[in-house]
Amino acid sequence: MSSQTRAHVMLLTAGVTLAAAVSAWSQPAPSAMGCCCVGYGGSYACAPRSQADCLAVQPAAPKFEKLADWKKAVDASKAQDAKPLLGGWIGESCEKAEARSGCCCFPTGGDHPDCKNGMSEFDCKAQCAQLRVGRLPSGCTWTVGTCSH
Repeated sequence: MSSQTRAHVMLLTAGVTLAAAVSAWSQPAPSAMGCCCVGYGGSYACAPRSQADCLAVQPAAPKFEKLADWKKAVDASKAQDAKPLLGGWIGESCEKAEARSGCCCFPTGGDHPDCKNGMSEFDCKAQCAQLRVGRLPSGCTWTVGTCSH
């Protein structure tokens, strides 16, 4: 290999390494606070959460740098009827965080749901999105106030 070719290869390698380092620095740390949104039943609930906490609730959640980027992805998913709405972690604070508490009811497969008082809408939707074993998340409900069941 000629010395000129070696120089080009070394320069290219240095450039790729530098680009990777800059990209790694620009990624937020798992402890970085942002806005975590969960989609459920055609709507969203968002709450301030660290990236790690959001990914614990939604392991495959996409990450967005800006709220505007997340909104574009949501609009795109709404345009595709067969594709579910996106939740995700956004590297900015939430426009509207859900702080109200209420009653979250989970389907049990029987006549009476399992209801819990004092749960935020975000936490209710996050837990409902994780239901398994034949229980449909669509059977979950959240209402402001205390449970009447």
